[in-house]
Amino acid sequence: MSKAAAAASLPVTLFVGEPSLVDPLVQAAIDQVLDRAAQSLNLEVFRHGERPLAEAIGALRQVGMFAARRCVWIRGWSPPKARAKSAEADETEGDDAEEGGDGGAQELLAALEEGLPAETTLIISAASIDARSRLYKYLSKHAKIEDMRIDTTREGRFDPDQLASIVEARLRGAGVDKIGPQVIDEIVARAGTNAGEVLQEVDRLVLGLQDPSRIAIEDVRAGMRDLAQTWVFDFTGAVSERRLADAERMIERLLGSGEPPLRLTALLATHVGDLMEVRPMLDLLPRGAMQMKADKLLFGPMQSLPESFRRKHPSWRGYFRLKAASNFDKDELLRLHGEIVRLDLSLKSTRTDPLLLFSRLLQSACRLPARGRG
Repeated sequence: MSKAAAAASLPVTLFVGEPSLVDPLVQAAIDQVLDRAAQSLNLEVFRHGERPLAEAIGALRQVGMFAARRCVWIRGWSPPKARAKSAEADETEGDDAEEGGDGGAQELLAALEEGLPAETTLIISAASIDARSRLYKYLSKHAKIEDMRIDTTREGRFDPDQLASIVEARLRGAGVDKIGPQVIDEIVARAGTNAGEVLQEVDRLVLGLQDPSRIAIEDVRAGMRDLAQTWVFDFTGAVSERRLADAERMIERLLGSGEPPLRLTALLATHVGDLMEVRPMLDLLPRGAMQMKADKLLFGPMQSLPESFRRKHPSWRGYFRLKAASNFDKDELLRLHGEIVRLDLSLKSTRTDPLLLFSRLLQSACRLPARGRG
């Protein structure tokens, strides 16, 4: 998770990752350079985009006031995104593309190549950065890089082991010494895709503890919101794969726990709409393609699909959408979408038990005759 480059020759550190993870590390790094009293005079913070980068570069050339040391923090570095490139574009083209425009990467790079005054430290923080850029390559060779980004799985969720380490560190940093069995696993299971939101929820959870030195799984279940909403994937997956028993069980549990019925119909309508959108792509694949192993299909025939599809549904997301769509033909999806619309109207205009209405829909959707596609 934390990756430091080879021995740094410049007093420069690049922190990459979610601000809620990175900012405390930046502050700790600043504290090592300047004591708190000196920070009021010799620390300058520039939020990238709010003030001209030229001001930060100018600040780098100044010397400290009443002290030898000085620190400049360029916070939230975000150079312009690289232009869309074909798979054949080489690395040099990618570098030039990113550093075009007014992002300031070239100006900053030029300032670093000129060198910094003695006792001046530069810290840059960024949520993300293109490793192909000349700035990143220069920093990886001459400075220090702390990469705090969390890897994601094929489904777009955080790597559970990395997130577990971060959550445990957060709890212990907040003074929780006794962490009960399965507490970390339960927090990870409830985590969404925004690291900052997860850590805020962990902080809120700690504030609500009766004994702030210990936490049990019951505290997590009672006090932490489910940010992951993994039931979304489970429920739509059961419908896509026509697993009626699983879909019925989940809808009963969701409605029983207070999930708004109209939200569920909106979820289903969006899901089916997505399948209707990607279904024509199956006709562009070779016969039998959907029976191929996932990685062979993803890095083989799927690469020939239109760029507009691959851009909107990249990598594994596109694969799972195609896999789900292959269980239905066009007419079945059109009919299912119409039934969802009618379900929505019934929920708004009648007093019929929502569970009964959803059960009818699921039986129609999951018992449609499955046919092999592709």
